[in-house]
Amino acid sequence: MCLHRRQLDSTSRRIRAAGGLCLFAGLALQIFPTAFAHRPAGLLMRFVLILSAIGLLLWSSRRSGGCAAPPAERNS
Repeated sequence: MCLHRRQLDSTSRRIRAAGGLCLFAGLALQIFPTAFAHRPAGLLMRFVLILSAIGLLLWSSRRSGGCAAPPAERNS
């Protein structure tokens, strides 16, 4: 991501935080061995969490302008 967290508006920061939380939860289900993680419901939950993390992080990046450079100042 090209933007610093301070440059985002409050809604984009919340969306980015939700995406990070979904990503952490989805990866934690895979990393930590639990009985729930290897059941079909756990696999579906992991899949949904990872996809929602990708979607939320892309949405946050899109809302904030992605990696677009700021417009050049005019020297009138």
